[in-house]
Amino acid sequence: MKKITFANKLGYMLGDVANNMSFAMSSSFLLAFYTDVAGISAAAAGVLFLVARFWDAFNDPFMGVLTDRMFARRLRRQRGAPADKFRPFLLQGSWIVIACAILMFFMPSGLTPIQKLVWAYATYILWGMAYTFVNIPYGSLAAVMTQDTAERASLSVARGIGGTVGNLIPRMLVPLILSYFAEDQAKGYLMAMVAMGAIGIVSYVIAYFTVQENIRSTEPPKAREEVRPVEYLRVIGQNRPFISVSVASLAMIFGTMINGAMLIYYFKNNLNAFTLMGVTTIISMVPPLLIAPFLSRLVRRFGIQAVTAVGSLLSAVFFGLTFLLPDNIWLYIVLSFLSTLTMNIPNSLVWGMVSDCIDYNQYLTGNRQEGIIYGTYSFVRKTGQAFAGFLAGLGLDLVGYNADLAVQSAGTLLGIKFLTLGLPAIGMLVAWFAYQFIWNLSAEKKQEVYRRINGDNEGRGAAA
Repeated sequence: MKKITFANKLGYMLGDVANNMSFAMSSSFLLAFYTDVAGISAAAAGVLFLVARFWDAFNDPFMGVLTDRMFARRLRRQRGAPADKFRPFLLQGSWIVIACAILMFFMPSGLTPIQKLVWAYATYILWGMAYTFVNIPYGSLAAVMTQDTAERASLSVARGIGGTVGNLIPRMLVPLILSYFAEDQAKGYLMAMVAMGAIGIVSYVIAYFTVQENIRSTEPPKAREEVRPVEYLRVIGQNRPFISVSVASLAMIFGTMINGAMLIYYFKNNLNAFTLMGVTTIISMVPPLLIAPFLSRLVRRFGIQAVTAVGSLLSAVFFGLTFLLPDNIWLYIVLSFLSTLTMNIPNSLVWGMVSDCIDYNQYLTGNRQEGIIYGTYSFVRKTGQAFAGFLAGLGLDLVGYNADLAVQSAGTLLGIKFLTLGLPAIGMLVAWFAYQFIWNLSAEKKQEVYRRINGDNEGRGAAA
């Protein structure tokens, strides 16, 4: 197996930096853009997020099937010669996702409330589909870059760092851009998305030229194309590692997405420290960098199940403490650092675990289709995002948030705090349960899986 180089890891990391230039803008600032600039009610925005995300979630498995089918046709045209399966999507889809994201933060003037809502639905759904077109192939890349457990862990850590950096850049820069355009917030949000889009395009291009697909399938194209996705979905139900990762990710995404959407409200209303939001974002960049050098060693010594379970539990404890203790910016900075540090342990390792699930599914079925497995996993994540976006918008209405009030009521402030910190604590607790009690892929079982699938691939290659 060809060794993964530093350039490969850097490129893989930049792929998620690129993804998060639009994703972080959507999760952290789009609700505020809708409510405070476009004049769309929080409840209507919440329903929009729910509908669009569910559509996006159901679209993901179909994108996985499309990826596998497109690759089968490419193999047929090349008469079975090895070809890159996922890299081309990084180049083909980059400009589409960024263009749709810019439209998402642009609201034409003179529209009625209904027309504004229609525009919001159209642009948000288009962006979601464009994002899926790039993200499903990108997420499947790790499984074809290496089968080595330690190197998969390092790729997962690289993606985790890329995701963290990609989330932090908008949170750090956008408040500054909005402050500069304080007199014209509509222009501020649009210019912010244009700036993030430029960073995203450059990152996508570098990722395309630096990642490598080292695992080439030798299955006949016809056999690959005729596999029915329904059969794979049936087998997924027997894949306990996949169920474990799915439950944990659903809970983590639900909590962290609500946290991201609500953070701007928490800083503005509870902490009265909106200008420090960028500072805390810089501080929160440190935890993933601190744990990155140690994660592979921790996994080798204690096993991936124990490491992810303990990290999830500690994160739940720190989020819970932040919610229970009084609102204070300095206390928040300390506890936020600790909760982010521990949350990044399972967050950084989950992508390697998904690659293990892909291998295990091949072990169960005898066929390798990364696209449909990752697409189904992405469906789970998008479902969590859908409920998070819906609850963030609906929750603001339920707790009585009023954008026209300079000071919110005590009940509203408590509700904002629970949405921002209490729900992430619950989400991380559910993630701990999933990793502790559902995951069953031991080191010995992994070796059996690798022997089986590599033996199958060699056999099929020799037969061909």
